Amino acid sequence: MWDQQPAPAIDDEALELLVEMIGPDEPAAVLDLLDTFLEDSTRQIAEMQHAFAADDWANTHRIAHSMKSSSATFGALGLSKYCEALERSAKDNCGNTLCAEQLALVVDEHGRVVATLTDLRVRFLEE
Repeated sequence: MWDQQPAPAIDDEALELLVEMIGPDEPAAVLDLLDTFLEDSTRQIAEMQHAFAADDWANTHRIAHSMKSSSATFGALGLSKYCEALERSAKDNCGNTLCAEQLALVVDEHGRVVATLTDLRVRFLEE
C-alpha cells in the first residue's frame, strides 16, 4: 500500500466562509474569534479527559457535542467527525469498547487543529 496523506486539519473553504461572515476587513474580530476557539477548545479537551477518566458519560457527551459544532464552524472537519463519534458512544455510556480510542483521536486531532490555527492566525495579525 502507499502512504496516504492525512486530510488537512482545517478546511480552507470552511474557514474562508467564516472570515467572510465576520468580514474580511475585520481581522481583529477574526483573530479574537480564533483565540477564543483555541482557548475554549483546549479547556474542553482537558475537561473531556477528566470526565472520561471519571466515567462521567453525560459530561463527556456534552463536551463532545459542543466541540463537534464549534470545530465544524472553524473548518476542523476531522475533529468534528471524531467528536461526533465520541458523542454517540458517550450517549450510550461508552458501552462499546471504542471510547478510549475515540478520545485519543479527538485529542490528537485537536493538537493538529491548534497547530494549524496558530499558524493561520499570523495572517490576521498582518492585516
